[in-house]
Amino acid sequence: MTWSGDPVWLADVLREEGVPVVEFPDWRDRGHGNFGNVWGVICHHTGGSNTPPSEIAHGLPTLEGPLSQIHLAKDGTATVVAVGVAWHAGRGSWPGLPEDNANYHTIGIEAANNGTEGWSPAQYDAYVRCCAAIVRRLGYDADRVIGHKEWAGPKQGKWDPGALDMNRFRADIADRLKGTEPVALSDMEQRELLDKLRRVHFELTYGFQSRVADSEYRDTLAGYVLNSDAADFRTEQRMRALEVKLDQVLDALAPAEKKAGQ
Repeated sequence: MTWSGDPVWLADVLREEGVPVVEFPDWRDRGHGNFGNVWGVICHHTGGSNTPPSEIAHGLPTLEGPLSQIHLAKDGTATVVAVGVAWHAGRGSWPGLPEDNANYHTIGIEAANNGTEGWSPAQYDAYVRCCAAIVRRLGYDADRVIGHKEWAGPKQGKWDPGALDMNRFRADIADRLKGTEPVALSDMEQRELLDKLRRVHFELTYGFQSRVADSEYRDTLAGYVLNSDAADFRTEQRMRALEVKLDQVLDALAPAEKKAGQ
């Protein structure tokens, strides 16, 4: 499938992928002309931790907006700011794209990030979902997602998106396309999981006092379970030994009983 025309479906496919979406005013009428065909996605960071969607929509004093089609906030909210061509790629090259002309063939995503702060679970998960939603709609695989640094690094010295391993990122997108989601817990979920692990660790390693009267024995839960298993085994062995002895006694008594019966 080769998509020809503007991606008017952006907001819809992002929502279907579970991404919180905000539609920026007049986004359907914003762009530097129309797409020829959409090849895929180029990923960026904005360069600032708190860059607002309005900057991506309206641009900078030195560069007219839109600067990409999507702004991705730290909390994972995607704001769709444009549907037409955006000035986000600049000069560069990549197999399958016309040299120095990716703007007319790629959707740009600008993630609010300074490039060195790392990626929160919420933002990373939404980034994966955004890319997966777009290439799924286009009918392509994760290889149609590239970083600005891959496109424009040699020609412009671009390094965005910073602190993002593009090969690992594409692998997570591929997993998403197959229906398996990358693990991405929120800060609160991570703390709750850590608390649970600490409780489990305590319960497995703490030496509990025996409940047998006057006993000073202490052991872990695993120790008690293993000791109980060993005790059951020894009891079973004793029972088998008693059964053998009982059989021997009965065998010894059998002739006497038979003789008495005569």
